[in-house]
Amino acid sequence: LPVPIAVFFLLYKERMVPCFNGSSHPLLSADELALETRPGDKDELSTAAQRPHTAAAGHEDLFSCCQSKNFRGVSFTYFAVHITGALVLFMTDGIVGEYSGFVYSYAVEEPLAVVHKVAGYLPSLFWGFITLGRLISIPVSYRMKPATMVFINVVGVLITFLLLLIFSSSVVFLFVGTASLGLFLSSTFPSMLAYTEDILQYKGCATTVLVTGAGIGEMVLQLLVGSIIHDRGSYSFLVCGMIFGCLAFTFYALLVFFHRMYPKPCPELDEASPEKAAVPEDTGQYQR
Repeated sequence: LPVPIAVFFLLYKERMVPCFNGSSHPLLSADELALETRPGDKDELSTAAQRPHTAAAGHEDLFSCCQSKNFRGVSFTYFAVHITGALVLFMTDGIVGEYSGFVYSYAVEEPLAVVHKVAGYLPSLFWGFITLGRLISIPVSYRMKPATMVFINVVGVLITFLLLLIFSSSVVFLFVGTASLGLFLSSTFPSMLAYTEDILQYKGCATTVLVTGAGIGEMVLQLLVGSIIHDRGSYSFLVCGMIFGCLAFTFYALLVFFHRMYPKPCPELDEASPEKAAVPEDTGQYQR
């Protein structure tokens, strides 16, 4: 609770809450905000002083990105990339949640019947290899495209679940498969963000769609798998993971298809002058 309360307080101070923006004063003035953003650009500071409300233009309305005027003339592939990317993260983050939540319950039931103390190492092994995979993915991302990383991750998850189903009576392979699954799932989320950032002219709403899809998947799939295990038995745990992996691969294939259909940016935009590149317009886009 302290975290959302603190975030709400910051939203209130920055006048981003529509119903409570009457008497509050922003934490940073327009000049201070421009100084924090670009400390060495005096021309931009003078421009910000002449237009005091421009620096906070992106904070005037909490739901400004959802206005219909922002989507005029946008092709359907723009929405398709958002939706398919969110569905891939819905499945992969859902697998993370349901596997870490129920692998212990699966291990202690028949036919494996692992000792409770030994089965307790499985969630720790899973999260440990997720951490290790995220460390490994940092140097790998310098040499490999995000689309390729997502493809390897999704295919690796699918193959791992297939092998877990084939060797479902092997305790040793359950540990090996758990570690392998953690490695493949570790970099899926950041790689998908980087991949969609390469496709779209990125804005905050794109991140919102992807993060929301991932969060909902992690919540919903745990509830769904828990209900299925309760009704159908522990073996359905791996079957559900296999189905989710197939769906993640299908949605990734659709994402690649829509990426090929998505209109490429105009070449004139790539040949912008250094002055325009140094002082970008306040469009809410991410700066890298």
